[in-house]
Amino acid sequence: MKLLSSTRNKIILLLLITFIVFTGWQAGLETVYAKLVVSTTNYTLDVIKDDTRIEYKKKSKTSKDFEFVVFTRIDGRKGNYPQEVGGILQPFVIILSWQIFLFFVLKRRQAFQSLGVNFAIYLFVQILFLFLLTGYYNSTVQEYFFTMMLDSFYILSLILIIKDNMLYPVFRKKVIVKGNQQ
Repeated sequence: MKLLSSTRNKIILLLLITFIVFTGWQAGLETVYAKLVVSTTNYTLDVIKDDTRIEYKKKSKTSKDFEFVVFTRIDGRKGNYPQEVGGILQPFVIILSWQIFLFFVLKRRQAFQSLGVNFAIYLFVQILFLFLLTGYYNSTVQEYFFTMMLDSFYILSLILIIKDNMLYPVFRKKVIVKGNQQ
């Protein structure tokens, strides 16, 4: 593709894709993704714990903001507690934008392979995070790892993008060798 041969055009395309994904995120894509993460986590919790589940719901009837609410047993009694969603879900915008961008600059097979690996890693870490959230008040180890992971989703997104850029160098300039110069 001649249009996407320059780094400048690739960066403009990536910014445009990010803007479109972020607009979709604000329009409701966040809720769809949050429900996917919550349902996958609840499916895992059903196998491991009996009285624990997570819900994604509005903070209040008048609020437009959402939160995760954990329902579990704390010291033998049923209880629940909220968790903000911002730093947990928003970094997915970065991953999704990057994955869509890769479909414009890589072969389909490479783009699908990257999508599968990155999505699986990211979803697994988010499920692990929510699983740790359910044991926050019952286990010091879970509390420690939860706190450690709390603001790490942006870093994970960056690491996945760097990994892809090392495997598929989409922003490196191509070196043209003109014969054998001595």
